[in-house]
Amino acid sequence: MGVPELKQKIQMQIENADERLLRIVSSVFDNYLKEIVSYDAKGNALTLSEYHNKVEEGLEDIKYNRVVSQENLIEEMKTWKNE
Repeated sequence: MGVPELKQKIQMQIENADERLLRIVSSVFDNYLKEIVSYDAKGNALTLSEYHNKVEEGLEDIKYNRVVSQENLIEEMKTWKNE
């Protein structure tokens, strides 16, 4: 069974579900979205939704040219003081 068929099956099951089952399914989704899936550059944990937000922010930065080239970064790093 592929993803489209599985989604359709679940949608049909949800249409016929009682309140108890809907609460269980909702809880599963809530916990899934709160699960730590990655860490940022500073070591902070990211949930799935936070990770997706970071990816979207990065894509926006690229789209609007809010980036620094590797060459420019290397030059900038040469001016940093060793602390």
